[in-house]
Amino acid sequence: MNALFVEDIKQIISQQQEAWNRADAAGFSQYCDASVSFTNILGKVYFGRNLFDERHADIFSSIFNGSALNLSIQRIHFPNPDVAIVDLCAAVTNYRALPPGIKVPEDGVLLTSLMQVFIRTESGWRMVAYHNVDIKN
Repeated sequence: MNALFVEDIKQIISQQQEAWNRADAAGFSQYCDASVSFTNILGKVYFGRNLFDERHADIFSSIFNGSALNLSIQRIHFPNPDVAIVDLCAAVTNYRALPPGIKVPEDGVLLTSLMQVFIRTESGWRMVAYHNVDIKN
């Protein structure tokens, strides 16, 4: 696959991590497509960039205020040149609390398995799906 496309995706993931660590919801959602599908770690599904942005603004001002995110890319797969499926391991530390039903890990690191799906458009890569689940011990 085109090495430039891989670097584009890596840059987006890096920018997402930096935006989370600044508690910048608008920055975190900047690559979302207007109709993005978003499943959070509780299994709640939302549709649209506005809701993605709102949900992250809410958590950045509450339970994840001051938290630190580390995104580790496990795989970038291009089923065709205009679609990228990105599998990530997300590690969150320094959170204030976790959502109801999510157990605090012994080491304090919340680990999730995150899948993001991007499509390549005339204006660049846009995230069309974001599916996040917590990893159980």
